[in-house]
Amino acid sequence: MRLFIRLCLAFSFAFLVTISTIAKSSKKELKLTSFNSLFLYDEIGDKNKIPKNRKKRNATDFDALRKTLLKEDPDIIGFQEIENEAALRNIIISEYDCKATITPGYSQEVGLCWKKSLGQPELKEVPELSLRPGLRKGLLGEFKFDSGKLSVLVVHLKAGHSSKDKQERRNQITVLREILPKLGDFALLGDFNENLGRNHSLWNVLQGNLRLKSANYKMQSDCWQHKEGFIDYLITNLEWKKGSFVQTKFPSDDGNFDGHPLSEEGLSDHCPVSASLIVRED
Repeated sequence: MRLFIRLCLAFSFAFLVTISTIAKSSKKELKLTSFNSLFLYDEIGDKNKIPKNRKKRNATDFDALRKTLLKEDPDIIGFQEIENEAALRNIIISEYDCKATITPGYSQEVGLCWKKSLGQPELKEVPELSLRPGLRKGLLGEFKFDSGKLSVLVVHLKAGHSSKDKQERRNQITVLREILPKLGDFALLGDFNENLGRNHSLWNVLQGNLRLKSANYKMQSDCWQHKEGFIDYLITNLEWKKGSFVQTKFPSDDGNFDGHPLSEEGLSDHCPVSASLIVRED
């Protein structure tokens, strides 16, 4: 009888240890989104801002942007083409905190929003990407968990098709290659203004000695006129949940961002891209 009791106790202890080990080695998923919001201004005193022909957004526009952006219920969102934090508040809800870069005399910034339940990340601008006035800085948020941290870097690389534009993008990607290995576990969110699935040389420059995974690398875009491929990417040195990538189209997306219907002008020519990141917790 005593032997039986001892065996039962030993089995129970082993079972609890196994359960504890499983719990400690469990992995956390975070839904990440990146969105180029197309000149998202706070609509306060913007008479002299660029571009001069942009449509002033109203409450209906903000509501449409918000519904599409938050449809996937992201935990962390990286933004491009915003004016400031006040602009973000027009398309975000109180469940989130936000931060934007600040550049005196310049009106296109990048931003980061996160669910308040994740806690307050350590935030800092990444000026190394602004290789000259007019090129945008990055924004880095370091989120702390029980087992470590996750660095989320938001970028918006140089636009344009000229040889100079392409070289400046390549230079920015070279800078990123130097930055990424120092971040530990990271997610890189942003508008690269390049189809990295086609431009293998740039992907190789970015990757360097890392083993990067993109949630949408070599996938086909289905947003407005961007059907030739993605330029917005979600990249990590961790793992994306298989099959979790989503490109959220606007309900009025008829294949062309041409102002027909007129409601398109208050939206964006980009669509939010999202995926679930598997974060190590052991």
